[in-house]
Amino acid sequence: MSSKTRYIMSNGELKRRENSLSFRTNGKLNHIPVQSIRELYLMNEISINTKLLDFLGRMGIIVHFFNYYGNYSGTFYPREKYLSGKLKIKQVQKYLNQRLDVARPIVSGICGNIKELLIYYKKHNSDEKIVTTINFFKKDISDLLNKTYDIKSLLAVEGMIWNDFYRILKVIIRDEFEFDKRVKRPPDNPINAMIS
Repeated sequence: MSSKTRYIMSNGELKRRENSLSFRTNGKLNHIPVQSIRELYLMNEISINTKLLDFLGRMGIIVHFFNYYGNYSGTFYPREKYLSGKLKIKQVQKYLNQRLDVARPIVSGICGNIKELLIYYKKHNSDEKIVTTINFFKKDISDLLNKTYDIKSLLAVEGMIWNDFYRILKVIIRDEFEFDKRVKRPPDNPINAMIS
């Protein structure tokens, strides 16, 4: 198992030479075995090429780059070793654990936007269905959102919000526009096209 960290402090050129590294500086050539290297810190202006990066990637060596003034420039991570395995598992765990915490405010925002739209149209159309839907959004939907415990139940609440909105849309839009159901691919009328 590679475990050492190597620092290269001088200006020069770093290349692959067979199955090791060669570093040329001031006309001198130094050989660096890679078997025990875990990380390389290139602390100055050092020329490299893609052949070297490919080799370092296969060997699982991380390379940190710094400029002439010692400021951090970036890091090269080998693809196979560091972008799979534990890192991917951590990303998936974060996604699974916090997905609901992100999705719930989004659905709440959808509900709030539709509610505000309905309040606006209530001023111009005093139909009882609009008032009932606004009250449903104010009281019942917020309770349902707080009781969601997984993504499926949250998606069910979102579906309920959209179904109520599409139902009440028939009351809001003028008679010359027809809206029976939501059709997406392709939209079959001007209202579905507008929603899409």
